[in-house]
Amino acid sequence: MQEIMSYIPSVAINDNVGDFFDTTMADGAADAPMASPLAAAVNCANKGFRIAVADLERLAQQSEEWAGKELAASHRRLYAILTECYRYYLRLKTDADGQVRKDLKKALETFIKVKNCTVKATAHDMNRIVKAVFGADRRRVSAYGIALRSALEAGGRDHSGKSMPIAAENLADWLTERGGVEEVRLGGKKGLSIAQRSDIAKRAVGDRPITTYKPDPRVIHMDTDDVDRMVLLVATYRPNGEFEINAVVRSGSAVNTALAAHYSADKDGVLSAADTVAAAHVPNSATALAISSFQAAA
Repeated sequence: MQEIMSYIPSVAINDNVGDFFDTTMADGAADAPMASPLAAAVNCANKGFRIAVADLERLAQQSEEWAGKELAASHRRLYAILTECYRYYLRLKTDADGQVRKDLKKALETFIKVKNCTVKATAHDMNRIVKAVFGADRRRVSAYGIALRSALEAGGRDHSGKSMPIAAENLADWLTERGGVEEVRLGGKKGLSIAQRSDIAKRAVGDRPITTYKPDPRVIHMDTDDVDRMVLLVATYRPNGEFEINAVVRSGSAVNTALAAHYSADKDGVLSAADTVAAAHVPNSATALAISSFQAAA
């Protein structure tokens, strides 16, 4: 058996080895009974090996053809559809005609309802469009949505420093240059969680009060536990220019949700304010760094 195994590599790479064994069997009648089983075993192993290699080679060739033609064509078609989704979003948000924006919004809402798609009220409009077009596959909607939302910030910055979207006609090339949707998804910015948005907004507004208000203790009871604690004031703006305070909400989750909503409504302003606050607290010396570290640990 060991002798057979030692021959198989040679047989696999030399198509003439089988002929060699056939010739060896014919060299002498005395050797034929012993050589014949060996030659048959090696030839059998050689045949199976060559068939297996041929199968793998055939599959590899088919894979190359698929990647070069069918997959490339599939990607082009996908990018064309994603481009239309992206263009729809840009029109929904930036078309100069207000009626066009209303029509696009109403059409999207109606289409989602007719298709019976489940969409969260807080979902990004880009994800809503993707879900309406591609269906309810959560992973696919998430991947396509993240990639397209990344493109919204990939067009450089305007004179005020605000992120600009890439042009719709450049989206396919942009995706291709970055290795496709999945690579963009893995390297792109995922939507921040409520907690993350809330934390950024809290840092931005914490030291920047809009106004101050001292409540009537007979109406709004506050105690020492509420000191330096953020609460949510539910207010109504009246025609006389005053805010009417309707309720005080102490729920931490309600405050965080409100701060997250503030972040989403004015992302650039909040980020700029948060950066300003962070810069104001950066120690400018080793001594200041030591003091701030001591205070943080205290």
